[in-house]
Amino acid sequence: METVDSINDRCNYTRQVPNNTWENDVVDAHYSHFLYITFTPVLISLCVFSIIFNVILLLSVLWIRRPLSPTLYISLSLAGTDLYTSFLLGLSFTVNSLLPEGFQVYLMDTCTSLGLEALRLGAIVTTAGHLIVLAFNHYIGILRPLHYPATVTHSTVTVFVFFLWTLPPSFLFAYFNMIPCQAFQSPQCQLYDFLKESKFRSTFSAVLFAALAIMGIVYYHIFILVKKHQASRLLYKQSGSVHFNKPNQVRRQTESQQSKNEKALYTTLLIVGSVVVGWMPACLQYYLICTDCIIQPNWASFTVRFYTYFATNCLVILKSAVNSYIYAARMQEIQVAIRKMYCTLKQKLCGGNDEMDVAGFDQYKYSRSSAKSRRTVICRISVHQNKDENLTEINQDNIDNDHELTNFSSCPKKNETPNTVTYL
Repeated sequence: METVDSINDRCNYTRQVPNNTWENDVVDAHYSHFLYITFTPVLISLCVFSIIFNVILLLSVLWIRRPLSPTLYISLSLAGTDLYTSFLLGLSFTVNSLLPEGFQVYLMDTCTSLGLEALRLGAIVTTAGHLIVLAFNHYIGILRPLHYPATVTHSTVTVFVFFLWTLPPSFLFAYFNMIPCQAFQSPQCQLYDFLKESKFRSTFSAVLFAALAIMGIVYYHIFILVKKHQASRLLYKQSGSVHFNKPNQVRRQTESQQSKNEKALYTTLLIVGSVVVGWMPACLQYYLICTDCIIQPNWASFTVRFYTYFATNCLVILKSAVNSYIYAARMQEIQVAIRKMYCTLKQKLCGGNDEMDVAGFDQYKYSRSSAKSRRTVICRISVHQNKDENLTEINQDNIDNDHELTNFSSCPKKNETPNTVTYL
């Protein structure tokens, strides 16, 4: 077993340990203190906002019907990774930037900070893995809809989610402990130059760029498939296909499916755009700026670098918040669950005796979801038969009922029947 002296001789620890900071230019201490005190709380506040939003999404799972669909299951796990990432980022900004630079308070030693960095980088890889799994989940659902239930099962998704949560941080901790004379093998973890060198940064950035490329290819293929489906239906409709000569109910179902595809296409564009805008600047910065990279760490003045890093960190944090909206909050199950949770908390805080009837709430939700379609039918009948005043009055009453259904100012209570709309 090697002694401390032999390790020091082998690793050449007799030389002065370099200061692990990139600030080589002389900066006014008061100005640096002002920047950290002013802008670091903004980043921490954004992290708190992202954490709160994701906590609400995760708590809403208690009001969601079982079993969860694979898409919803992955989306909720993604919300958990965004919450975890936001927490680690906020903690890192607090103990590594705000407290030491703003108040000269040091709460963590170097080894703990290095472990926090391993967890943070692992959380980013975990998030990227969830995005890839969700992309393939969408792809299988569109490419092979009949085989989707047998292919994407709950147990399969659970296995993928488990490995996504455990493998990245475990690998990074093992890697940090295997680097000779650095990281956890150095005295008090004082040497971690590998984090600022191109070898590690290019490898880590390649993983993120590969994830972005895979998502881009998958969603582009989804885009092509959806466009082909829309073009085929339009061609059949224009050519007078038998499919479009069927009764109105079948035609409405076809148009509803087309509307779902268009919504999926819009969601796809949001996904790709948010990933590119949120991650690409930070990935490029991490890849291009290092001690032996194309751009040196002191490539600009302290002020320019500070604002640059501040902007990229803001985009990364906002990506976590927007992530949750795109993948979870746009889902109808999440929206209904959040509403149920709100009504339950409101009744308990206000001292209500009646508990919310879940079945009544679901009936209320489905009545509201079909209000727009019924209003469209009613208006068409009103236009074509507006000469009959009695029919016009009936239609107006039904439209008013539709507007009542869209009112979410009150929560349905137990044994309360929601308003209904009479079909004409």
